[in-house]
Amino acid sequence: MSGLRYRPGCVADVPNALQLLQAERVPLGPRLWSGLPELLPELLKREMVKAYVIEEGDAGRLRWFGLSAFLTPEVLRLGLLEMETPFRRFLLQAALDNAQPFLSQRQIASSNAASDLNLTVLLCQPDVGEYTQEQGGLLFRMAYDSFCFAHAGFGLASFWQEVADHKRAEVLEGLGLVLHRRMVTEKGPDHFLLNYTRERAQANPGQAMSFVFNGLAPRFGFSTAQQQLLESALLDVSDRDFAIAHRVTDDAVKKRWRAVYDRVSAVEPSMATAEQGGANQRRVLLGYLRQHLEELRPYHQDNHHGQAPRSIPSTNSDQISRSPFNPNQIRLQN
Repeated sequence: MSGLRYRPGCVADVPNALQLLQAERVPLGPRLWSGLPELLPELLKREMVKAYVIEEGDAGRLRWFGLSAFLTPEVLRLGLLEMETPFRRFLLQAALDNAQPFLSQRQIASSNAASDLNLTVLLCQPDVGEYTQEQGGLLFRMAYDSFCFAHAGFGLASFWQEVADHKRAEVLEGLGLVLHRRMVTEKGPDHFLLNYTRERAQANPGQAMSFVFNGLAPRFGFSTAQQQLLESALLDVSDRDFAIAHRVTDDAVKKRWRAVYDRVSAVEPSMATAEQGGANQRRVLLGYLRQHLEELRPYHQDNHHGQAPRSIPSTNSDQISRSPFNPNQIRLQN
């Protein structure tokens, strides 16, 4: 087990992800499973879903694939009322039928400012392979970290996750989620739908799931292009690799960094002074952003003038390290 890292997923990951997701054939059903090879790339291209992966080694072997989305209020309501179709299958089938169940980037930005986003995990599958119990526990811990990196800083009202395995449901309950319903199907496994709400996060700031509800309004107002650069820097992507991946010149990347520092200096001069030098400026800024991922989230407040600030209690790294997540709870399946 060497060289594990997590990063945002992309369309190119879908073929390998489908191999990893073979266990989802029965829970999702034949019609939906057969539609995933075309559906997933389309949703990723349109930025209607967010993928996050863990890969191992220089060859980039996929060891974890997760896919999440923000739900429209109407589809969330209908999904919770639906008593014959499992929650995830209902949502993905709605997307397959072009029913638009997921928020667009513009809608996400507006709902983020209003702190009323409803987040769900659509797909989530590990490849524990030949891992020992201890190594598998580390993989699941990294998966939690990647989930937090992908979702912390949003103004969440609720989080929902459905699993077709009672052991995984127990793990989620250990993270603080509450069982909403258990659906028994005639064919296939039972489906466990769990949730976590803003009110629960406020009442239990030390629980592991509360961290992703720790969203404040952003201070700096970085552009989307600047946010992409900063996220890559937090993931230890070099400026050169960022330039290649985004098809921009090295000079364009330098100009983007200067624009970032100018913005930071205008809002908080102590974080971007000339005396610090470029390397120190970056270190100070990235250290701040690791604790304030709201700066990397879409946020559009034009329709929410006079809104009160978000009031989720602060959850620091010490609280997270004392979270109830226990890798030993997880039984590996070879």
